[in-house]
Amino acid sequence: MPNVLVTGVGGFVGSALCNRLSSGNNLLGIYHQKYPTCSKSLVLEQADLLDFDSINAICDKYSPETVIHCAGLAHQRIGGTPFSTYMRVNSEVTENLAKEASKSNPDACFIFLSSVSVYGEENLSTTVSEDETCKPSGDYAVSKLDAERRLLALYDRGTIRNLIILRLAPVYDRDWSFNLNRRVLGPMNVAYIRFGSGVQKMSALAKPNLVDFIEFLMERSTQPPGVDILNVCDAEDYQFNTIIRTFKKSGVCPNKPVIPAPLFPVWVATRIAGYILRNKREWIHSCYDKLASDLVFDNRQMLETGFMPRHSLETIFDPQID
Repeated sequence: MPNVLVTGVGGFVGSALCNRLSSGNNLLGIYHQKYPTCSKSLVLEQADLLDFDSINAICDKYSPETVIHCAGLAHQRIGGTPFSTYMRVNSEVTENLAKEASKSNPDACFIFLSSVSVYGEENLSTTVSEDETCKPSGDYAVSKLDAERRLLALYDRGTIRNLIILRLAPVYDRDWSFNLNRRVLGPMNVAYIRFGSGVQKMSALAKPNLVDFIEFLMERSTQPPGVDILNVCDAEDYQFNTIIRTFKKSGVCPNKPVIPAPLFPVWVATRIAGYILRNKREWIHSCYDKLASDLVFDNRQMLETGFMPRHSLETIFDPQID
């Protein structure tokens, strides 16, 4: 059975991956503070990914054939985390882990969970493909793109022979839908907010689809070494109105009033906030763009691998659909 290393197994995605991959693999999970609740049929190592010596020793000990790097620092409140911390945790750690994994096993496949946020918000009027120029606007997105560039440099030097970068659309499931909530729910979730007409579209990614796709990639026996950069999202994108209707039907969010919100006051509020917090102006302005415009990503390259997502917003939130 292949040796598979998964980082961040105490987290949202990592724990789901461990539950899926624990059968048929020699699975090693690395966690830091949050003890994982995933399957017990795996080896666990508690380690701080910033402790490079510990990570190097783990790679030497287990020599993984596949590394799935889920761990990282997610979006934090404005000003709560220094930019240097994002860069260390999301970028430098990724580079070190890839180097050490390839040193212990030169043929190891390194799968990095990046984010569609690396594209930025400048070209929202078009469906964004993997070839789009990346212009990230926030510290999190900048650090993710920097990690990608470090990995590609390792590949160009021949350090990594098999690299897969997955740019994930906002991930959700029935129990955790924050990435959807903030598009359609007001403060404290007291009411639905319909920004503008509500026909704005967004790409999203059901957590089971992500787990399915990673498992699919691992099972491709004929895939030659190389590098892939793939947008990963559900088969279809969703209008804000569709998200509201699905939530109202599901019972996950109780039936709440729908309050229309004209976009112009939102635009004014973000411009005022951007003027006050000038060092975060670009990111604050992007918050308006995400509410006012489509944010749709081209998933054709993902589909061309032969994978077809089996879940959607409706199957995740509607208990009547299996």
